[in-house]
Amino acid sequence: MVERGVDPEVERSSVVADPTGGPVAGGEAALALSATEIEALAARLDAAERTRTPIARLTDERPGLSLADAYAVQAALLARRRRRGETIVGAKLGFTSLAMRHALGVEVPNFGWLTDAMLLDGPAVPLGQLIHPKVEPEIAFLLGRDLRGPGVTAVGGLAATVAVVLCLEIVDSRYEGFRFRAADNVADDSSAARLVLGGRLGDPRRLDLSALGVVLSVDGRLSATATGAAAEGHPATAVAWLANRLAADARGLRAGDLVIAGGLTAPVDLRPGTLVTADAGELGSVSCYGEEAA
Repeated sequence: MVERGVDPEVERSSVVADPTGGPVAGGEAALALSATEIEALAARLDAAERTRTPIARLTDERPGLSLADAYAVQAALLARRRRRGETIVGAKLGFTSLAMRHALGVEVPNFGWLTDAMLLDGPAVPLGQLIHPKVEPEIAFLLGRDLRGPGVTAVGGLAATVAVVLCLEIVDSRYEGFRFRAADNVADDSSAARLVLGGRLGDPRRLDLSALGVVLSVDGRLSATATGAAAEGHPATAVAWLANRLAADARGLRAGDLVIAGGLTAPVDLRPGTLVTADAGELGSVSCYGEEAA
């Protein structure tokens, strides 16, 4: 059985990160924060989301917040979601763009978790549930078998994938002004919020995902263009990175998991009535729009 995510029964202190940002088994010695402090920070982020009230960056108060502690906060936040009945359906990658990492001074990608409550049935995005949402086009991988490192390559990631689909990730930072440092973003589940999936499934063995062109438009006007190579050179490389990082903590990805490989363009703001569409040619298109609160 491949352990995925963080089970509420697992001690929060056992979820830590190595110096490059990946989770490893390390125990309490790797954490500077106590379990009480970790839970308090998770509660703060949880309340920010549920009340739509952004908070100051955790690193403003704790400038030395490590990635190890940040992943522990993320785990506590995920446990809160699961206690409310949410189910993990997959994972998301962040900072898979080299340009974005350079801009933020981040050396490696990060990851967060997707739950069933984040998946939208249609294009309408309920803005009344979000703080300051933005939209990014991404490529999602639907795994047909368990994927566990170490040693996973992009080829191995593709072999484990039954289908790929174009999607729009709606990210929503719980921090004031959508401003954060790397550790803040990790603690905040890599800004995970909502997800809209396209309707066309692609065969990962027949598509050149690194060369796949994506056109992003906002209200019918061209906003940005990119190729799949924007995510770690090849989006399957990002999936492989995640599998190998999870393996360091005896965890992995499961058959049926949905893994989104990171934003291909800069995010665009989603406001009431705004229509965002991504088109990837043979992989089809996907749209979402901001729906005002009733």
